[in-house]
Amino acid sequence: MGATTTLVTVQEFLQWPEVEGQHIELIHGEVISMASGHIPHEVVKKNLNKILVLWLAQNSQAELFAESMYHVDEHNALIPDLSVLFPGRIAPGSTGWIPGAPELAIEVVSSEPAARLEDKIELYLSHGSRSVWVVHPKKRIVRVFDVSGGAKRFERDQQLADPNVLPGFSISTAAIFDGV
Repeated sequence: MGATTTLVTVQEFLQWPEVEGQHIELIHGEVISMASGHIPHEVVKKNLNKILVLWLAQNSQAELFAESMYHVDEHNALIPDLSVLFPGRIAPGSTGWIPGAPELAIEVVSSEPAARLEDKIELYLSHGSRSVWVVHPKKRIVRVFDVSGGAKRFERDQQLADPNVLPGFSISTAAIFDGV
């Protein structure tokens, strides 16, 4: 006889006690514990954070968030490494997790299985994200997936741009991997 899996809803997941330092997501009703990022992961995340904070401060009213939980539907609550939200998405005095998906979700690849990463890309895009960046520190490439189903690959000194979310933004892909 096969084992049965009990699916957890986001409402049930909200009741779980938070353990400091532990990152857990809910993907298709399954609670997933996320490993801590190693040095290349953290250096890339730091580089992207610096690049995007500076650019957003000068060019957009959008905000950058780090490791924030998004309640995308009844069985999915995701934590991208970084995310960009447009103004008005979070009402003053709001509590709990951010509803929906961010306009831009950024996932820095470390040890996550490819199938789970594919699930997350699809979940972000089907729940409101305009773009998903998947950043591969080991390969030094960035793949940008958009809501139309397109995907672009950026590597070496190519200029990464994402007009779907950040019109006018452009950065050398090499800058993202500086120090890795």
